[in-house]
Amino acid sequence: MNHQTSSSKPKLVAVIGATATGKTSVGVELALQLDGEVVNVDSRLFYRGMDVATAKPGLDETKGVPHHLIDILDPDEHFSLGEYLGTVRSVISDIVNRGKLPILVGGSGQYIWAIIEGWEVPEIEPDLKLRAELESKLSSDGIESLAKQLIDTAPEVAKVTDLKNPRRVVRAIERTRSDSTDTDSNRTKADEPPFDHFIVGLNVERTVLHTRVVDRLTAMKESGWVQEVEALLARGYSDTTRALSGIGYRQVIGHLEGQYDLDEAIRLTAVATNRLIRQQSNWFKQDDTRIKWFDMTDDALETTKSVLSAVNGWHANR
Repeated sequence: MNHQTSSSKPKLVAVIGATATGKTSVGVELALQLDGEVVNVDSRLFYRGMDVATAKPGLDETKGVPHHLIDILDPDEHFSLGEYLGTVRSVISDIVNRGKLPILVGGSGQYIWAIIEGWEVPEIEPDLKLRAELESKLSSDGIESLAKQLIDTAPEVAKVTDLKNPRRVVRAIERTRSDSTDTDSNRTKADEPPFDHFIVGLNVERTVLHTRVVDRLTAMKESGWVQEVEALLARGYSDTTRALSGIGYRQVIGHLEGQYDLDEAIRLTAVATNRLIRQQSNWFKQDDTRIKWFDMTDDALETTKSVLSAVNGWHANR
């Protein structure tokens, strides 16, 4: 199946929307029907060993469809927007070159629009002079001096950096010197979107979505959520580790540290998830004409059929 268009732009489908709206299953069904492969656009799924609290799709959900950019980082590794874009563009090119349809699935709005709008975000180039200075200071004064430098100049970054790991401390200091690379002021949009795209937006009525979030958290508790966090802590990670400061991890760590019981950890996670849903809706506006919205509140199976029909129609007529 050829997924190049007559205008020679590669075709691409995106399935976007808030947490717990059913994006995973819709993305898989689209891939099965249109000979596609799923590309993950949810930053929380990058991390190995973090499966339960991120609702990472299992083999029963992926139905044999290839899923890219899941389990690619350790929890204490950093992935800037520029680095992600370099990686994801390479993955999308590979999928298109093999004659398959790339299907973006996720709720990380910045990443979705960066791909679809063709943002140019400079990757952080190593500052060789700075690196030489830092390496010299490391060998003469030890890791503690560099850790102190990071704490003094960028306390928030220091909180999520393993201060005993020289490589990570050096990279963190380099990043703080060139932090503008991930800001809006230092990115540009392509004049013309790089893909012939169809964006599927999934909606669920807010009160129903909140109920789904609570149900999902209950299921996570029964699927080994607490044990997963304990295993990560046993490997030496902590709530200062970048990925473990995320939703569902820091709340359970608070529980394990004796700050509150498990029910309170679940309640706090629900509050944080609902805050995330509000942030996601800021990235994906109901009146954005690029997005074709589908309501998944009542009959998800019927709505999925409508999605398949709409995308099929678009795909057949390009």
